[in-house]
Amino acid sequence: MRLHRILLLAVVVGVPPAVRAAEPPSPAKLADVIDARLSAEWKKANTTPAKVVDDATFLRRASLDLIGRVPTVAETREFLADTSADKRAKLVNRLIDSGGHTRHMATFWRRTMVPQADTIEFARLADDFESWVAVRVQDNVPYDRMVKELLTLPTTTNPPRGTVSPVSFFAASENKPENLAANATRSFLGVNLDCAQCHDHPFARWTRDQFWQTAAFFAPPQKNKDGKTVPPELPIPNTKRTMGAELLTGDAVKWPSTIAPNTGRQLLASWITGKENPYFARNAVNRMWAQVYGTALVEPLDDLSGETGNKGYHAELLKELADAFVASGYDMKYITRAMVQTKAYQLSTVAPEGATTDPRLFAKMPVRGLTGEQLYDSLRTAAGLPPERDDTGRGLGLEARKRFAAQFHVERTVTAERSIVQALSMMNGRLTTDLTDPAKNPTLAGAADAPFLDTRGKVETLFMGVLGRKPTAKEATAIIKYVDDGGTENDSHRALGDVFWALVNSTEFNSNH
Repeated sequence: MRLHRILLLAVVVGVPPAVRAAEPPSPAKLADVIDARLSAEWKKANTTPAKVVDDATFLRRASLDLIGRVPTVAETREFLADTSADKRAKLVNRLIDSGGHTRHMATFWRRTMVPQADTIEFARLADDFESWVAVRVQDNVPYDRMVKELLTLPTTTNPPRGTVSPVSFFAASENKPENLAANATRSFLGVNLDCAQCHDHPFARWTRDQFWQTAAFFAPPQKNKDGKTVPPELPIPNTKRTMGAELLTGDAVKWPSTIAPNTGRQLLASWITGKENPYFARNAVNRMWAQVYGTALVEPLDDLSGETGNKGYHAELLKELADAFVASGYDMKYITRAMVQTKAYQLSTVAPEGATTDPRLFAKMPVRGLTGEQLYDSLRTAAGLPPERDDTGRGLGLEARKRFAAQFHVERTVTAERSIVQALSMMNGRLTTDLTDPAKNPTLAGAADAPFLDTRGKVETLFMGVLGRKPTAKEATAIIKYVDDGGTENDSHRALGDVFWALVNSTEFNSNH
């Protein structure tokens, strides 16, 4: 077929004659790319990576990272009994396609975009926002579309009854343009403009003018002296100057002839989510990596625009992952699958003797404290109770769960440490105390009353339910004797409750490792 006929065919069917963009690599192949890049860094650092973890540890780690809770006893036994070579990849796919992943990632993205909801003042804003995100995660809505929908949301009308809305993104910033500018650039670009709000910092890249130029996109349009609607301008506090909306890149802003109340936000959203934006995809991937690995590829998380963001330890790998993310159509599940199928993700938390422990190398996995939500859901799962939460409905956070999660809130899991108050609450709090009662703990009741289990079998059941493994010989010897002796009250049932209490208060249960 001659060239002019090919071009004609392209015009008729609406397909441009240009060469199509390359398809992204499969998650497994992208995982291989990640491993190759990290291995090269290990070689340069002359270090040896940690050993690969056993199946029980991998199951617990993946479950906590992907669905926000420990596995059940049945899930643990089924996975350990599976002898297929690709069982870990199959597990990852099953978890990511589950409702648990939907609600867990809804909390992650809400915490990224509306961190204010972790405070008592704005806690009420979390539910509807998480519900809105959960529906989009469940439907695998592309990340760029989700962010664009959020930023261009009409805020002047109430959402229809029975629907959920992300309007709390605006409410958490009190609908102030300056707060929205700081929150949007931090959440979606990894650009920290906050320091430039009041003055030009001598070591910061961004200026005070750029801060207020960005804030102007969130301001309503104005009327000129002829009554015509014109682009907004914002006064800079304590000065006589005003700033119009301008992009951080300095590119010209093309305002339409007719300007609506949210036109500025539409223009900003188009730029933020555009494929040419140097920060958008990198920021999303960097945050997802930090969620899975504890430490971001490029730190700090909220500042990809400085020298670190451009020349950091893994800046090139971050760019490769961001390019694949864009090529996938901003598929959040795709990039997550790749990250947790790597060999690096399967490494132990224990580094070989003499090896470097620099967290930036990812030559071992860090021990991470559980978030309040993970801890609450894991306690209930260990006890054989369902997590008190729907996947996408309005009733996402029952009051007990929200109070518990707030009490055990952590900023970064990789640096989380239990306070004395939190430790005492775990040991003596209402939830933990209730779960030592077989009447309120199906796992405990099943183990205590099972006629086919001896004391060893009962203890092993508790270990499998709480820690996802069998006890060591030393642990079994001491605990079996304690239960057979009836504990402190000469009652084997109460002694088993004591064992459950000790296990859920252990560092092993309270962390991901």
